[in-house]
Amino acid sequence: MPQKMVNSEAHPLKDIFSDKFDVDFYQRQYVWESKQLEDLISDLSNEFLKNWRKGDGIESVRNYDPYFMGEIVLSLQNGSRSSVIDGQQRITTFTLLLIYMLHKYGSLPSFPKSDIEKLIYSDDFGVMRFNLEIEERKECMQSLYKYGDYTVKDSDSVSVRNIVNRYNDFAGCWNEGITDDNAVAFMYWIKEKILFSKVWTNSDDFAYIIFESMNDRGLPLTQVEMLRSYLLANIRPEDRDNSIKRLDEVIKLLMEVKLNSKSKAEFEFFKIYFRGHLAEDLSQSKNSKSDFIQIGKGFHRWVRDKSRDLGLLESQDFSKFISQIDYFARVYAKINDLILSRNTKDFLCLIVNSDYGFTLQPALILATIKYEDSEDIVIEKIKTVSKYLTKVLTWRVWNHWIISQSSLEAPIYDLCKKIRNMGVDELKAVLATDPLNPPDLNNVPTLNQQNKQKIKVLLSLITEIVATNSGQPNYMLNQKDIEVEHIWANHFEQHTDEFESKEDFASVRNSIGDLLVLPKSFNASYGDAPYNEKVIQYFEQNILAQTLNINKYQNNPGFTGFMSTSGLPFKYYDTFTRSSINERADLYRQILLYWDQKENPHR
Repeated sequence: MPQKMVNSEAHPLKDIFSDKFDVDFYQRQYVWESKQLEDLISDLSNEFLKNWRKGDGIESVRNYDPYFMGEIVLSLQNGSRSSVIDGQQRITTFTLLLIYMLHKYGSLPSFPKSDIEKLIYSDDFGVMRFNLEIEERKECMQSLYKYGDYTVKDSDSVSVRNIVNRYNDFAGCWNEGITDDNAVAFMYWIKEKILFSKVWTNSDDFAYIIFESMNDRGLPLTQVEMLRSYLLANIRPEDRDNSIKRLDEVIKLLMEVKLNSKSKAEFEFFKIYFRGHLAEDLSQSKNSKSDFIQIGKGFHRWVRDKSRDLGLLESQDFSKFISQIDYFARVYAKINDLILSRNTKDFLCLIVNSDYGFTLQPALILATIKYEDSEDIVIEKIKTVSKYLTKVLTWRVWNHWIISQSSLEAPIYDLCKKIRNMGVDELKAVLATDPLNPPDLNNVPTLNQQNKQKIKVLLSLITEIVATNSGQPNYMLNQKDIEVEHIWANHFEQHTDEFESKEDFASVRNSIGDLLVLPKSFNASYGDAPYNEKVIQYFEQNILAQTLNINKYQNNPGFTGFMSTSGLPFKYYDTFTRSSINERADLYRQILLYWDQKENPHR
């Protein structure tokens, strides 16, 4: 029996991805979600931008700071392909990142296209293979590699669905600071300066021992556990029991909070509470010593290092600090409980913002809460902030602006600092000035592969505004299998009187004026039908679809009363033409403007 061996060395991504890997069958599921990808892109791009200066050539990247991505544990026996024990999630995600950048920037001069292609998909003893090749993913990965797109089939696994969703997420979470001016340098930084610790052994048993020692729940202590120890150590022994009980109850509460992302609430809470309520320096780039950055790196160390600035001088100060953590943690838990409740009657905007995938909403709400605010005031602030955020996000989606964490994190936290601990009236006055500068609703959004989820939420909000004001609230995304559907069937030949090319037809067909949110079953039954057949069936669907049908304008006092008082230009259509689509797009725009003015009459 050969002697068991283990080795560990740091390697850049280009070296790691020049190898070929297998995984055991029970490790094949790919589980990353949008929040994890968004965090990764935010971290990578911000680290790169700290180094990059306009005018830097590719050679300058050689002197940029590296970025460590942790350990990859491999088992290699008898000279065969390496088996990934720990790290396949990151290998898969970085492969998707390379594919995305290849499609987005591959035509730029000096882009190392052939080098990147070899890191994704290359010759393995006469067979073309991906660096991490798993049979059930092969068709999907090949399609993404060749075309940048893949249509999910009903038979596809969870891993394939997650891979496609994460690939599509890149466009929405891309940092606006990465442009054609620096994308080539960014690509070189990724392949040369992102480092992994490659831990390999010639024994599967030994590989798992290494993995378990790295991931043992008891070692090392988490940031939460280290913060707990620090705070309690500074409280007098005779006063400590109550603080122990209180802090442990808080941690237990946070561990039970279910987030829509894979992030853990007990870590997310402390980061957003310390940043939103206590941090002074919120700069996020070119200053690695800022409060914002230090909290992200280790909030337990930040509290310790900033203890005097935070007023933590005596035992009673630490006890009060724990009381404040307790209070704000319970508010944080309440915000997330309300999101999960799907109570759109009372908290529509809170839920809409979550449906947009906007993860910074709790941070902005929590910043406005003052210690020991009453329950009624907390609810009022939740509604006030979430309504304003809905406007900001919706106006940006309408104009094809990004609403990712990387694009809005800096302005959101700047606003957190501005509105900390405000009273309700003062808060409303500040938000009425539009401090996040949403764009005007001048453009007409069009549907594409990357914004489909965002457009679905936008259309659901527009539909709900009409439904609520007509006395028929029925938020579409509280139902199952709701999809964005076209009013026009995809038949160019039926519209040659208005269009000379398929491209022009497709562009107009994807305009928001030709879109509705409907049950997936409706499209399966009527998606290919002509308009004169669809419009009859629309009367049985949601209120926005019903407004296309003449019958909605007869004996429907709730809707016709809303139409009269709002002055909105609703109309039915016997035929649906190009000009009809333009009219509907303008109607949707006016519905949003009406909603904004009604909700915020002083804006």
